[in-house]
Amino acid sequence: MPRTYFMPAMKTSCGRMLIYLIASMFLTVMAPSLSPAQSRSEQAFARQVLTDLQASSIAENREYCGIIGLTEVGGLIASAARKGRRDSCLPKDPRGAIELIASYHTHAGFDEDADSEVPSSSDVIADMEEGLDGYVATPGGRLWFIDGQSGTARQLCGLDCLPSDPDFVPGQWGPVKQRYTLSDLDARD
Repeated sequence: MPRTYFMPAMKTSCGRMLIYLIASMFLTVMAPSLSPAQSRSEQAFARQVLTDLQASSIAENREYCGIIGLTEVGGLIASAARKGRRDSCLPKDPRGAIELIASYHTHAGFDEDADSEVPSSSDVIADMEEGLDGYVATPGGRLWFIDGQSGTARQLCGLDCLPSDPDFVPGQWGPVKQRYTLSDLDARD
């Protein structure tokens, strides 16, 4: 149950202004940590879903994808993973979800002709168009978070934090940054 904090009423407008400023500063500082996109339980859930799919995705050289949603009681649920193609996948919505919150997909096995260690601009645009955030697993074992509102992607964990392709060659497409904007990803494509 949320805590309720009580502060005696201020008798001056200066006092009320001080309370307003403190509350505004608190909400500004806390807003990123209160965002559903920043939920550690959501990140852990997505990481487990993608960890479970990585070996099959790499071995079969196919993307696997799905959607993460919230149940009626606020729990996380993922749709059954759908097997896609080498570089595309169309997810199904999870049964029992009352709200869809994020997509998830793997980037298949390592391919020296594909820049698959970062989300593609198409990945980011698709999440933005669907109004979802996204999680992407790469052949090198990276886990990415796509913010569907801002159009940015950031690494949640680096090489080998998820199962990785034994044929993976780091640096094939140059250094991988911790964060990308949509225009950064367009420049890589």
